[in-house]
Amino acid sequence: MKRSNIYRFSFFLYILSLFSQLSFAQKVGLPEIEYFNRRQYGAGTQNWGISQNDNDFLYFANNDGVVEFDGVSWQLHREESPFVIRSVECIDDRIYVGLFNKIGYYQYDDSLRHLVFHSYPLNDELQKSGDFWNIHQWNNKVVFQSENNLCFFEDDQLVNTISAKTRYSSSYIVNGLLLVHDESDGLKEVRGDKAYRVSGGDVFKDKMINSVMSLSDDKIVIGTMTDGLYIWDMNTIKPWNIPANEMLTNANIFSGTSYKDDFLVFGTIQSGIVILNKKGDIVMHVDKDKGLNNNTVLSVFVDKEGNIWGGLDNGIVRLNFNSSITFLQGYYDIGTGYVIKNYEGEYYMGTNQALFTIDEKTLHNPLKTRKDFKKIANSEGQVWSLYKEGNQILCGHNLGVFEVEGNNARLITPPVIKGAWLFKPVPNRSNLMLVGTYSGLLLLEKSDSRWKYKWKIEGFEISSRFMEWDKEGNLWITHGSEGIFKLNFDVDFKKVLLSKKFSFDDVDNNSEDAIVTKVADDCLFVGNQGMYNYNLKTKTFERYVKWDHFFEKGEFPKIVYLDDFQNLWYFHYGMVGVLRHMEDATYKKIDFPFKVLHNKLVNSFESILVPNNNETFFGVEDGFAHYLVDEVKNYRRPFKINIRSFKGVTDTIPFLLNQTDDHKAQQSVVPVYEFKNNSFTVQYAASYYEDNEVVYSSYLKGVDVSFTQWSNRTMREFTKLKEGSYDFVVKAKNRYGVQTSPITFSFVVLPPWYRTLTARVVYLVLILGITLTVFLIFNKRLEISRTKEKLKQRELFKEKEEALQKEALRAEKEMIKMRNEKLRNEMVHKEKELANSTMNIIRKNEFLSSLKLQLKKLKSISDKSELESKIQGLIRKIDKDLDSESYWEVFEMHLEQVHESFLDRLKEVHPDLTPREQKLAAYIRMGMSSKEIASLMNITSRAVENNRYKLRQKLNIGQGENLGRYISNLK
Repeated sequence: MKRSNIYRFSFFLYILSLFSQLSFAQKVGLPEIEYFNRRQYGAGTQNWGISQNDNDFLYFANNDGVVEFDGVSWQLHREESPFVIRSVECIDDRIYVGLFNKIGYYQYDDSLRHLVFHSYPLNDELQKSGDFWNIHQWNNKVVFQSENNLCFFEDDQLVNTISAKTRYSSSYIVNGLLLVHDESDGLKEVRGDKAYRVSGGDVFKDKMINSVMSLSDDKIVIGTMTDGLYIWDMNTIKPWNIPANEMLTNANIFSGTSYKDDFLVFGTIQSGIVILNKKGDIVMHVDKDKGLNNNTVLSVFVDKEGNIWGGLDNGIVRLNFNSSITFLQGYYDIGTGYVIKNYEGEYYMGTNQALFTIDEKTLHNPLKTRKDFKKIANSEGQVWSLYKEGNQILCGHNLGVFEVEGNNARLITPPVIKGAWLFKPVPNRSNLMLVGTYSGLLLLEKSDSRWKYKWKIEGFEISSRFMEWDKEGNLWITHGSEGIFKLNFDVDFKKVLLSKKFSFDDVDNNSEDAIVTKVADDCLFVGNQGMYNYNLKTKTFERYVKWDHFFEKGEFPKIVYLDDFQNLWYFHYGMVGVLRHMEDATYKKIDFPFKVLHNKLVNSFESILVPNNNETFFGVEDGFAHYLVDEVKNYRRPFKINIRSFKGVTDTIPFLLNQTDDHKAQQSVVPVYEFKNNSFTVQYAASYYEDNEVVYSSYLKGVDVSFTQWSNRTMREFTKLKEGSYDFVVKAKNRYGVQTSPITFSFVVLPPWYRTLTARVVYLVLILGITLTVFLIFNKRLEISRTKEKLKQRELFKEKEEALQKEALRAEKEMIKMRNEKLRNEMVHKEKELANSTMNIIRKNEFLSSLKLQLKKLKSISDKSELESKIQGLIRKIDKDLDSESYWEVFEMHLEQVHESFLDRLKEVHPDLTPREQKLAAYIRMGMSSKEIASLMNITSRAVENNRYKLRQKLNIGQGENLGRYISNLK
């Protein structure tokens, strides 16, 4: 056999096993219940009938009229009359209604803008029929049942009436039969144009039949108000002797309907809604105490999604009976659920209030009350965990560890011990057990088959809520803010010998806490980046990839739990799911049934119990949730979205657009709006009733770039749209990810009057006329302009010629001025040079005359030594004259005249230069050679080079930089 066929066969066996378990399964709690009061739906208190049309809208026969519910909003239709609506039935595209002495139907007008009521004309006899309590479709006819008559309409014509012998109290369509109850004649069947008493039907004389439902093709169950249930096997009628019969007799049946051929739903006067299976067992009972707000149920109805609707004596209620999740909340008043265990047929439930217990049989009894949950004495307060071994049950409590005996709890730890999180037996030490507390660990020891407190373990004081033993005997503890710890203990478990701490970053950069859990024999660390185990050889955390492919990046679970059936349960930010272990050893991801638990779980304190492969318990806010495996429900069932109102600013009646059973919508009228009325409001609603988590996304073609983000908003507004044709598209999505087919509403915005075709033609004619006029005027003015321009050009030419002459004269004067200035400067320079030369000549002549006089005196000196002394004095005098400051002062004066402020700038930049170095710089600036400078300064050329080197150092001039260029650039 091929492997794929083996898998299919295994899966088939698995499904069979589930169905075999389902046959014995029982919902434990109450379904989600949604109540609507009269202020919400805007009508009277009593609701006598319920029906659903092809658009999936719900209609309620109300005291004030027909109430319509589209999944989002309520609307009251009361055009027919002020009388109470007693019956409503949706057939094809009509909503038939019955009231006092009047019948008819609602139908959308041709433009699909609103429902219009059409009344059937009745003869004088039928106008005295009283209230019409029921409406049926039977053999292509519409049948109206009043207290006095059955009225048959075909093609909107009255074709037959059957009068009651005394009074018709009710009528039904069951297994293709039209049955009617006559108070004095019993149960009757309509055949042809008459009603005949059924075999044994006279048992219902003077009884009130309020429900007739099919048990099978040949068995019908009949419910009466005060006499309970009967079975009709098409031959005889006898009481249905089941345990529920007594309850329903006392409850007073008032209405009933079948639920998917699986259950019988009864609305009662005294006890709310009672649901039986086809065997007659009560599977659910919901009354005022359990969430109905009213015990009198005037009508019951099952919608297309499997919700049960009840028309109450005061309000409307919806039961999410189709969900596989029910709740032990509210009415049962046991507190928020933190732990649940099943020990030998007894359920123990730990909450924030106390520890409660209830036996398994009572828990599965739909008639259980809050009194059936027994509180364990002395357990008041927060319960965290439970542990059972032998006959002893231990309770981890906010106050420490309690021992539970019968209906009493006794504290076995010292009062100083606060907060016992959980219990972990010590491997290979059957008489020892660790307890994780708020501030570390404590040890319990078994003595005489009883666990007793031993001591608090030293060396570790951190809260120990999550801890597991690995294969090597190490204890792993994770703490949300402190990190991960690997502990070892001494032989007596008195203290921690070794504690190694890891940060969450060590687990592949997990930014959040990683929680340790035990899966089979492996210690896994579950973090926001995935699952990991610790390699004792490499001493590193390694990725555990067995289930990675089931999760998207960033959606890895926070907590995982492997049950006894190898199913892996996972929790992730208020959500829960399961990887169900299949017969072929593969896993199937299931999360749709648990969407109802979204944001109901106790975040970060999730708890779970899997007593068998068919049901699961979860701790939730205000109690516990019970999951019953249901592979029958279609979570992918499509649903519809409808445009409930498209209204322009001038519209008095909005446009509607509804999807039909084929999920298509035909718009018969495309509205056209003037530009000045360019303001629109569109409202839409999804006909989905299971929850309020439907979200919407819309798109206006030509305005929006793409569909909007998903949102729970059911309305959009548009203003100041440009002219053109528009398509508004909207779609919806439920919590299971199912999307509706998009619905499109088209409309047109006309252009403003100044952008109409007529306006454009007028604009064109005006433009052509104006253009021609402008052209003629332009040509005329052009001729005038040309004449004026010629005259103007002549004047301009004349003015320009005069201006040029003046400019030439001014330029010539400027040139003469510049030449004169240059000549004056040259004369001043020459005069200065002449004065300088004259002074030099006079000074030299004076010096030479003095020198001549001295030489004459030397002639008369005969002493050689004296002569040499005189000659040496003359030489010094000559040297002094050569280095005379007076020469330098004259030189400095002329230098300033030629090179203005040079010496001042040199002294400012380099104030540490000596006068001799300043002279050298001046000579260099004048471009003198070293030889010329040597002559002027009366030193050797080598001395000049040495002085130049020293000057470079003082001027901080680097090697390779030109000294003369630096001095020349100094301004």
